[in-house]
Amino acid sequence: MSWIEATGQRWKLHVFFVLMAVTFALIFALMLSFGTGNGDLPVVFGIAVITCAVAAHLWVALGIQCASCHRRIGWLVLSAMGARWLAQLWRGEVCPSCGDSGLPAPR
Repeated sequence: MSWIEATGQRWKLHVFFVLMAVTFALIFALMLSFGTGNGDLPVVFGIAVITCAVAAHLWVALGIQCASCHRRIGWLVLSAMGARWLAQLWRGEVCPSCGDSGLPAPR
């Protein structure tokens, strides 16, 4: 079981995926808006793309925390792990900061 699943935070990654899907839909709409002749429409879609992508990454950075060490693990993996950050969050078995497994201690 992954750490994020053990801590009950996997749904936060699902929200991230939905926000990124919306971002890609907005990119598609942005590309289509270039042929409309409306000069404002591409600007609106461009701002929406940037806003949605930033919101998705801030959601992960600020929303995923470790109950043991109280660090923002989303911020830690986004800033320190480069392209592997999502795999670390999705499959990592322990908190990257303190090593906590997220599982209750055996009795």
